[in-house]
Amino acid sequence: MVRQEIIDDMDRAREILSTTDCSIVVVKNGAILTKKQGNGIKPILEAIEELGQDTKGSTIGDRILGKASALLCVYSKVSGVYSRQATKTAIAVLIRAGIPGQTDEMIPYIKNKSRDGLCPFEKMLSDTDSPEEAYRILKKTLNEIQ
Repeated sequence: MVRQEIIDDMDRAREILSTTDCSIVVVKNGAILTKKQGNGIKPILEAIEELGQDTKGSTIGDRILGKASALLCVYSKVSGVYSRQATKTAIAVLIRAGIPGQTDEMIPYIKNKSRDGLCPFEKMLSDTDSPEEAYRILKKTLNEIQ
């Protein structure tokens, strides 16, 4: 059974994502800890870096949840995840970690910017199920891009 506080935080995340142009929101006990805009994996990584241990026990709202984002949620020890769109792979990652998740729409995969293939971050993590390894890979890649 999912605790009511987590359900309430998921509802709050849904409200924020549907009424603003944010791509990530972190909610804990009804309070918004941070909101981020942007594309790709950058907003969730920024939120994790900014909040550190404060992500533990929070709920993350993510506009689009793929395996990369889901592994970062597990890495951050969140208590719940809400996403407007999510892949089956992402939901499976949450289920294996025992993290309740809600999505409005299941999608087959996250597309790359040119919309003709798989998101590069999803490709990058196809061979790992380790949240710690995913965090290291994504952080290193993002630092190299910037």
